[in-house]
Amino acid sequence: MAALPSSGRAFVKSVLSGDTVVLRGKPTSGPPPPKRLGTQKDPEKEEPFAFESREYLRRLLIGKEVAYKTEYTTSSNSRDFGVLIVQHPVNGETNITRLLVKEGWVKVKTPEGKRAPTEEQISLSELSEQAQAAKKGLWADKDAGGSTGVRKVEHNVSDARGFLEKYKGKPIEAILEQVRDGTTHRVCLLLPENNGKVHQYITLMLSGLKAPTYRKDVPNVEDLIEEYGAEAKYFVESRLLQRDVKVLLEGLSSNDNFVGSIQFPLGNIAEALLAEGLAKVVDWNIALVTGGPAKYRAAELRAKEKKLRLWKSWVGKAKVGGPESEFDGIVTRIMSGDTVFVESVHTGKERKLTLSSIRAAKGPEKKPAAPSKDGKDAVKEYGLDFDAKEFLRTRYIGKQVHVLIDYVKPADAGFESRECATISDQSGKNIAELLVARGLADVLRHRRDDDNRSSQYDQLLLAADRALKAQKGIHSPKEPPTHRISDASVNANKARQFLPFLQRSGAVSGHVDFVSSGSRFRIHVPKENCTLTLVLGGIRCPRNGRPGEKSEPFGPEAFAFANRRIMQRDVEFTVEGQDKTGGFIGALFVTVDGEKTNVAVMLLNEGLASVHDYTASQSQHANQLYEAQRRAKDARKGMWKDWKPEDDEEVVEEKVDLDRPIETKDVIVSHIEDAGVVFLQIVGPELNKLERLMSDFAKHHAEPGSQPIAPFTPRNGEYCSAKFTADDAWYRARVKKVHADRTYTVHYIDYGNTETLPAARLRPLPPTFATTTLPAQATESKLAHIKIPSLDDDYGVEAFEALRDLTEGVSLQARILGRGSVLSVLLVRPGKDESINERILRDGFAMVEKAIVARWNAEQKAARVAGAGWAGAGKGKKDLIGGLIEAQEDAKKGRVAMWRYGDITEDD
Repeated sequence: MAALPSSGRAFVKSVLSGDTVVLRGKPTSGPPPPKRLGTQKDPEKEEPFAFESREYLRRLLIGKEVAYKTEYTTSSNSRDFGVLIVQHPVNGETNITRLLVKEGWVKVKTPEGKRAPTEEQISLSELSEQAQAAKKGLWADKDAGGSTGVRKVEHNVSDARGFLEKYKGKPIEAILEQVRDGTTHRVCLLLPENNGKVHQYITLMLSGLKAPTYRKDVPNVEDLIEEYGAEAKYFVESRLLQRDVKVLLEGLSSNDNFVGSIQFPLGNIAEALLAEGLAKVVDWNIALVTGGPAKYRAAELRAKEKKLRLWKSWVGKAKVGGPESEFDGIVTRIMSGDTVFVESVHTGKERKLTLSSIRAAKGPEKKPAAPSKDGKDAVKEYGLDFDAKEFLRTRYIGKQVHVLIDYVKPADAGFESRECATISDQSGKNIAELLVARGLADVLRHRRDDDNRSSQYDQLLLAADRALKAQKGIHSPKEPPTHRISDASVNANKARQFLPFLQRSGAVSGHVDFVSSGSRFRIHVPKENCTLTLVLGGIRCPRNGRPGEKSEPFGPEAFAFANRRIMQRDVEFTVEGQDKTGGFIGALFVTVDGEKTNVAVMLLNEGLASVHDYTASQSQHANQLYEAQRRAKDARKGMWKDWKPEDDEEVVEEKVDLDRPIETKDVIVSHIEDAGVVFLQIVGPELNKLERLMSDFAKHHAEPGSQPIAPFTPRNGEYCSAKFTADDAWYRARVKKVHADRTYTVHYIDYGNTETLPAARLRPLPPTFATTTLPAQATESKLAHIKIPSLDDDYGVEAFEALRDLTEGVSLQARILGRGSVLSVLLVRPGKDESINERILRDGFAMVEKAIVARWNAEQKAARVAGAGWAGAGKGKKDLIGGLIEAQEDAKKGRVAMWRYGDITEDD
């Protein structure tokens, strides 16, 4: 840039002393060059009244346009000397030199050597004499305090933190003396002591923002002028350099430079820099800004949207969160102190959400000791992570919240991708901010260019600052609290220690930590500092399969209902007994609409459970349970959708001799259900016909014209073609249940298995493949005379696996002993003396039906009375029923499986 000409018009950029100013021309293509006039004082040798003299000239000229003329330039230091003329007269003068002399703020130089004074020098001398006579400026009398005209000034602060504590948040009169770059300045604080005559120079960095660097002509440091650095520097100089301002000290930087804000009557320079794209907001000190950071963020956003300067390549953040990036929902589960599950009130979809830009407090680093066999050491330790989770659970579980998806954190290092959101309660409070303010979470420090952050990030920083100052939670110098929680259900021995107390206590308060199934819950009992497993007595819920396993009909629905209504709610429970694995059997109560409600009754009302006669008979709530089941049946809810009154009539098996099969068939077990229910395919011509039919079935569905024109919506009980999920092949099926979301639970009639499918995987069953052409090939059966536990019961899973191992892929003989709603069969491997029924009994995974034992005992007694003994009872009976009973007695004696703790039939 070219220098200013020797004369013309310019603006006063700064005043260095009472006789020296810096001029700048009007900007053309950037910041203008300065033009220096006069001499510069050594700051270490400040003369009396030098500051007052400069102040007079500063207030008179700073920022104003003047006319100038250079009269000569010194050869030694190239300094320009000349005349300044203002547009409007001041005290009768437009010549600044004459005005300064007239007001007594400068002294007139006498001619050197023998040179005669010029007319101007003579005139200036006369003005100086008049000023001395009037005692103006430098010539004024010393005041009563004996002032010498030398101010008290400090250029460095010895105790920066102490100085900050003294003046923090208090507006201090100041003069902005130097602009190093757009956001770093040298200011002179006019401290209130001694009527403002104590001056302190400090370096001030503007809070909450950073302008591009401008570093030039610094000794022993390489020059660095970043893009827009010079423009930002000029932007501030032209508005604030040597102006009267007020400074608010707000903090310290890492190298003890002061951080603060500048108050100026014409506006906030920080907001102006941000709005012009000449600075960016910085997170490390944005929380220090007096009045909050909202205005700064808004100014920066305006610059981004206009793509000004630093933001010329800015691209707005893409919308995240899918079609529901913002929605109202119900909190269904608290996973941890920073992760929750929320169900949308509009779509019903549950979403796992991480609170944006925070990390919840961690638990203790020390790992708990491994539990001993007797369970005495089964204790888990928790720290502030427990408090954070409890804070969210007690306030928000089951409550409506507002969700705004801020960003999606991609999958990384084995962790799944996460939706990060700002979640507000019904009063509008940010849940994450409440956690941070209590010291139960910390704020993540994002990179400056990282826009993936909370929409209320600044408020989080302010909350973290408050928590730090108050030394709350993770910021406390004290050791964090430790919560040691024992497991009362770790095994039967441990449960037995708690059982008497729980039975005596009546209703015990706690909250549900985990839902295992519709009728099995993990409960935390704060009063006893323990957790326990509670099984609902008097009912049986369909089993919800584990991942990869098949669920019973309505098992997933029962699980979902309990999860949605009971999970993490405050509850009360009573204990009636315990099972053999350490679980407690009892009743559970939750408050619904202000009324305490029995959870078992809730499940029965929805048709998601059935009354278990034996345990219901021992419950004091038996009448309520049976009444709830009756209501569900009448309303045809859940599992009772297809119920008919005649279904409750006792199914009387065809009366047969216990030892004589009706018929014997060669069979293959095609599918195993819960509680020993098996589906059999009878080996023979029809099974061979099934293979041919399935081949034609597959060809038919591969033809282009087999797809129905209109969407297929079958009714309950209707036969159809269904595409099996495991192999994508088509099979004959029958609809068992129609769901509200247009999915269908179907039963594969030729194999016995069941699954739930969308409508797209169903088609009408062609007439050529109807059951009139070939009957269903899977026959539902049960192992005769024995009772195998359900998967939800003790040893149910082991019994299921044992039955599968004995029957899978093996040709068997089925001796049909009775026909009712299902076949009653004795399964035998060819060439084996022991039936599968006996083998299951001997392994301790089943028991002989009580009615069969009673009949057998009665016949034995009658035979003994008649003196016939075994012969009178019949050898066949001895072989069949006697063999089953002997197998059971062997299991009892060996204390295997369900007989491990003794004879469980003794209490019957």
